[in-house]
Amino acid sequence: MADVDPVVQPAGPVRARADAARAASAPLTPADPAPDPEDPARREAGRPRPAAGAVLTPGEAPPVAGTARDSAGAAPEGAPAAQVLEGPGGPIEAVLFDLDGTLLELDMDRFLPVYLQRLAAWVADLFDPEDFLRQLVRATTAVMQNRDRSQRNQDLLWEVLWAGLDPARHPGARPERRDEALARFEQFYREQFPQLQFMARRRPEAAAVVEAARARGWKVVLATSPIFPMVAIAERLRWAGLSADRFDLVTVLENMHSCKPQPDYYLEVARRIGVEPGRCLMVGNDLRDDIAPARVAGMAVYVVEGLVLHEGEPGAAGAPRGTLAQLLQLFVKNGANGNIFAKPETLHGNNAALE
Repeated sequence: MADVDPVVQPAGPVRARADAARAASAPLTPADPAPDPEDPARREAGRPRPAAGAVLTPGEAPPVAGTARDSAGAAPEGAPAAQVLEGPGGPIEAVLFDLDGTLLELDMDRFLPVYLQRLAAWVADLFDPEDFLRQLVRATTAVMQNRDRSQRNQDLLWEVLWAGLDPARHPGARPERRDEALARFEQFYREQFPQLQFMARRRPEAAAVVEAARARGWKVVLATSPIFPMVAIAERLRWAGLSADRFDLVTVLENMHSCKPQPDYYLEVARRIGVEPGRCLMVGNDLRDDIAPARVAGMAVYVVEGLVLHEGEPGAAGAPRGTLAQLLQLFVKNGANGNIFAKPETLHGNNAALE
């Protein structure tokens, strides 16, 4: 399947436009309609939500279970992380792992400009580069703000992108040449995208911590922002020493109906894996996109140190944090299965990387 990889924060003037669009995006607290009675994740999230940017207190959003609290009601930074194994709704049954900056050491601020330059050059005969990137940001922003869970991210992306490209300036946007453009994007990801691996660095604990979670019998999700097609995410997983079949769900452009930083994204993940949000643990490095909205959705959280983004995010105040190696030790030490790596019968098979 050929899908362009929409980019959230491209370089130069296009990055400035993306940042402005993101700042104007929907708040962390979704104005949801009445909870869907068929959706357990929405039932879990049916309680009142705090306004965007508000400091979370016990009366506004689920606290981090079991952590010490200061006089303001927030768990202090660096609080013991052992209690992340107990979510607001009970013992953890699922772990969501972010990819970039969490399982893979990849700085998107450095990566995106190089990636965009190569992508634009690859399709320059089909699209005017500057205008193409501008419209790509616009389409990506629409995906990030989307609250209509009846429409897949992929469908919305193409709808907005094609509508914003003048066929007179962009031959690849002409209806009769769109299949050609899609094939060109697919070719880019197969042949050119792998060459960007030099910008990433493998974290040796990544594969082990995923396997430790699986061995405990938990559902395991690759909760990377679904603005990339599967082909691009599978390649970055390879850079991390992982593969899609190690996860019960991989969130990608083609299979999701919501996106970070919306709490709806986390609710959709919980619904799809059949686990209440209060029994899910979100592991990530971005306080704004990973930690704060996951908390609003009712999940336990853990901040992976090393490439922490958006320090000072109010919604992430007091979140337990530590290294990926410390999280691995926590999973192994508190496991009830002895040598968890020697028990393959506890492992899940992947049945939902793409549907």
